[in-house]
Amino acid sequence: MKQATWMAVVGVLGLCLTSRAMAQRVIAINDRPAIQMVADKATTETDDVLEFLNKDKLHGTLLGVSTEEYGLKWKHVRADKPIDFALTSAARATLAARKITPGTPGKAAVYLTNGDMLPGNIVSLDADKLVLDTWYAGKIDIRRLMIASILPNLAVPALIYQGPGEPADWTVPRGYGDQTMWRFKNGAMYALQSYPLGRDIPGMPDAADIRFDAAWRSAYPQFSFMFFTDNFQEPANGYILQISGSSISLQRISRSSGSRSLDGNVNYEAFQNGVCRNATFNLLVDKSLKTFTLLINGKRVSQWTEPTDLTFKGTGLSFRSNNNGDLKISNISIRAWDGKTVETVGARLPPKDDMVRLANNDKISGRLKAIIGDTVKFETSYAALDIPLAQVAEISTSGEKSERARRNKEDVRAYFSDKGLVTLQLDRIDKDEIKGQSENYGKITLPLGALRLLEFNIYEEKPADETDAFAF
Repeated sequence: MKQATWMAVVGVLGLCLTSRAMAQRVIAINDRPAIQMVADKATTETDDVLEFLNKDKLHGTLLGVSTEEYGLKWKHVRADKPIDFALTSAARATLAARKITPGTPGKAAVYLTNGDMLPGNIVSLDADKLVLDTWYAGKIDIRRLMIASILPNLAVPALIYQGPGEPADWTVPRGYGDQTMWRFKNGAMYALQSYPLGRDIPGMPDAADIRFDAAWRSAYPQFSFMFFTDNFQEPANGYILQISGSSISLQRISRSSGSRSLDGNVNYEAFQNGVCRNATFNLLVDKSLKTFTLLINGKRVSQWTEPTDLTFKGTGLSFRSNNNGDLKISNISIRAWDGKTVETVGARLPPKDDMVRLANNDKISGRLKAIIGDTVKFETSYAALDIPLAQVAEISTSGEKSERARRNKEDVRAYFSDKGLVTLQLDRIDKDEIKGQSENYGKITLPLGALRLLEFNIYEEKPADETDAFAF
């Protein structure tokens, strides 16, 4: 690298790379200086953000990537010329919105054996391939042996909230003194103390699909999640999901009558013995039916029913660590719920069998022959069936002859802006397009405007930040 270019890089990195000392700022919640949070500097909506394997960050614009030539080319406002970085030093690039004309979102999702998920619409399936029509890459021919499961009617209800978002949108109740309660970092909230953190959700639907990821460092999870509340500080009206080790309960709290549990506690064995240190929680609530359904990691754990009227009008939610701040919350989303409970498939049927799960949750095992038009051709031991595609909730394929795409050092993982991800062997990125290939579906070109995140060096073990208490 020429000396002038090197000096420019040093200057840019000195000004823009995010060290712990430079990246953190103190934010007062609701303009109350006694209650503070520490947060990373917010990115502007027009900036991409490049993160390196050593945790440094650089704002700017991703101009291109070439695995054979210059590596990763980056533009920063303080640099006269684009900067070339070795691709082996990059961890991920978070992409700002780009001008693009999105097509109609697909109603199906195809899950592959390597963990990829491609949204689109099913055109056909035969013995060799599935043809998926997508707005982002046209028609894609996916090798059938690479398919793990198909959800042909995955309607996505309206997204009400996605977060955590900005620290200023969250509130710590008054009266907890001059302490830093929660910290925001890398799109997650970390509890520093055993104090609640809440926010209102305008437009919270009566039928809600609430999801969040939780992680903890100790052997057992100890936290609570309050929802449909009208006050983040007790006494309040609302409901509390209480996680105490392997014991899970749902409680109704009321200013006038105190608290009571609904239908007793549930024992979740996966939280025993310190084996599990994180999980995805999915709470499905229907006020009209007065039901609460809990899924953990995609599997139904319990359903509670409110014996009295569900009259609470609160639209707030809050999280609270019950173990000295040992809690990380991320990937919060709230959608209107369509009343359908979709569970992930657990243990496989005998390897020779495919499985069809219908919209009414009936299950049929046998052999998937084809999808032609609006019909699934399925063969069982007792009959050959023609099943309307509109009545199918999920198709799980046999693992008898399944294959998995081989790993390559040039592999990148690309996340779509809405839903889905693909892993491909990168060729290059230029002119706002990413080009690559995969054993799953051959060559593919994707517009960067359809993506929100690119991950590089995905098989490298990421170094833990030993000085960071929040590296979990």
